[in-house]
Amino acid sequence: MRSSISRNALLLSAFAIICTASVALVSELAQPKIAQQEQNALLKTLNQLIPVDQYDNDIVASCFTVADPHLLGSTQPQQVFIAKKDNHPVALMLETTTMSGYAGQINLLVGIYENGQTAGVRVIHHSETPGLGDKVQTNKSDWIYAFNDKSYQETQKSRWDVKKNGGDFDAFTGATITPRAVIFAVKDALIYFKNNKNELFKHEANCGESL
Repeated sequence: MRSSISRNALLLSAFAIICTASVALVSELAQPKIAQQEQNALLKTLNQLIPVDQYDNDIVASCFTVADPHLLGSTQPQQVFIAKKDNHPVALMLETTTMSGYAGQINLLVGIYENGQTAGVRVIHHSETPGLGDKVQTNKSDWIYAFNDKSYQETQKSRWDVKKNGGDFDAFTGATITPRAVIFAVKDALIYFKNNKNELFKHEANCGESL
């Protein structure tokens, strides 16, 4: 009896070890594919902001990180990607974060041309209410396209708000918190760009070292 129990325990232990090893192996083999899929998704988003015919450098490899809790909304490093044509700066894509969404954190990617004009904005992560706050997504509404070709001037900062507060941007029916959070985050990203433009376009790539 004891021999049978011991034998079964050994078989179960061996089975558990084999299963654990198999899961670890599959996970290890899947990592390169997952990384490639993530890079492809990132490049697709970057190219929505800066079309591929506007630059000729390896835009993903240009990545570096910056941090500014006040203007970029987080103490965590935010990624920046530089687009160049014939080795001249064309635009950059800047990650920024706002914690002021209705459901908290919203992560954005803001495209800014060398002249300070916005190329566009995309929301890359949020937890906003379906049917209301999720209208920041391009597959839910066209609202985010309102940021295309915008620029920030201190003398016109009141325009960076929803229309009912005297700004240029529509709110969502039944939801004002989410659009205002995004508007203010984009405005602050443009201020950050204006304050740091020269350093940003000269920055060395370092994402492989920092992340």
